[in-house]
Amino acid sequence: MGLRAYLLLRANDETDQESFSRGLLALEDMPEVDFVDPVVGSHDVVVMIEAPVSVDAVAKKIEALDWVGEMEILRIVSIFERQRASKRELLKAMRHEGV
Repeated sequence: MGLRAYLLLRANDETDQESFSRGLLALEDMPEVDFVDPVVGSHDVVVMIEAPVSVDAVAKKIEALDWVGEMEILRIVSIFERQRASKRELLKAMRHEGV
């Protein structure tokens, strides 16, 4: 398994329904894309990608598509990485407060 991330995409305001649909189908055809789901809310599309080395190169390729307006990357991390980082922050805060 490589590195994974969720991409939250907003379509450009100029993008019509046909262009949007074609764009989603093109995303689904990309080998690094696991799934593409249109959503309602602050973003228009959620995309899950997996890359062997870096999700950034795949994300840049997707961000460069003419119908994509804005993109946010949510990298998937191991629960153990998240826990270690949280634990370090907690210990640092406790030392600072003299606990």
